[in-house]
Amino acid sequence: MTTKKQTKQARPMHKKIREHTKHFLVPHKGNQYRPHLIRWPGLTAVVVIALFVQVGYGFITTGKFEVLGRTSDVTVAGLLKETNQARQTAGLGELILNDKLNAAAYAKAKDMFANNYWAHDSPSGIKPWRWLSNVDYNYDQAGENLAKNYLNSTATVDAWLASSTHRANVLNENYADVGFAVVDDTLNGKETTVVVAYYAKPTATGAVMSANDTKTINAPVASTSSSNPLVYFGTVIQSLSPATLGVFGLLIIVMVVSMVAHHYRFKLPKRFQKTWKLHHGLYKAAGSGLIIVLIIVSTTVGQV
Repeated sequence: MTTKKQTKQARPMHKKIREHTKHFLVPHKGNQYRPHLIRWPGLTAVVVIALFVQVGYGFITTGKFEVLGRTSDVTVAGLLKETNQARQTAGLGELILNDKLNAAAYAKAKDMFANNYWAHDSPSGIKPWRWLSNVDYNYDQAGENLAKNYLNSTATVDAWLASSTHRANVLNENYADVGFAVVDDTLNGKETTVVVAYYAKPTATGAVMSANDTKTINAPVASTSSSNPLVYFGTVIQSLSPATLGVFGLLIIVMVVSMVAHHYRFKLPKRFQKTWKLHHGLYKAAGSGLIIVLIIVSTTVGQV
């Protein structure tokens, strides 16, 4: 007598992945309309991943174990490249990097840190053009732009171009020279990356402009915030690290899955329909959104 054993065929890997993904993200009868992502083990995993990514990125970039660690990749070369690309697009000539203007920009940045201020005029009344006179730069017209805490050179120049007064300096057809300084230090008790830019048209004469000359400078008023929510949101995004943007993406996925689960709340098992679990998706979506808001509030936002 012989017997024949029936062997169970292994399912293809892509079907296994699809099934697990469905259980993890999509509310359906097989997971009791409670996607595994928004159950407590899944949410715990999200928190652990978010903390690991943030702390790991902060340690790699700053050498410190900080949840919201940030680093700036703004460089003089990057600022010059982005500035000249903007001018080329506008049909203007390129600016030439000038060592004296670089020195003036660096001196201005150091003075802001030393005297703990963020403005074109110092608390003691020193005007922006004083730094040009100090390095013996001869100019007929000059302008100053400031920025702080942007993630990279592109974000910095984009912020200047988004402001009409700062844009006027970047795209001034009369300017021929430019100088930049990127300095990291502590301002108002916070680690800050300050960028100073000087734009100028050199004078045809040999005379150095007076430090009291008020007719040749264009220094936009430094602002700390924007009244336009869209502009503010754009500024926040440009100030966020790749790690934080990744965490935002993860939290947005949690929010979407939670809201879809809330939509199917009346298909939950009856034992859940008389408890908070009936609205567990809504609560978890709100919690994810609150975390995003807290991160935004806690983030040092770029300013011009």
